[in-house]
Amino acid sequence: MATPHCSRCAAQCCRLTAVLAPSESLPPELTVEIAGGQRAMAKGADGWCVALDRSTMACGIYAERPLVCRRFKMAGPYCSAIFGGGDQA
Repeated sequence: MATPHCSRCAAQCCRLTAVLAPSESLPPELTVEIAGGQRAMAKGADGWCVALDRSTMACGIYAERPLVCRRFKMAGPYCSAIFGGGDQA
């Protein structure tokens, strides 16, 4: 995985497993069942979240994205902890 640069976010968090909270409901074509009966965002054959618009590298369901995805703000604490924070620019 390439080192992210915050000035040009590469949406690397969209390759992680995004487990939905039990209270979250998204269209079934966007989710998959994982271990323990939990739901997660589905991934395409390329390993990226199915909600990611590949042409813009932006979330196609941004306003309705899961809570776990909302934690990943560019250069925020979760992004920095996982990916090293990039260039913070």
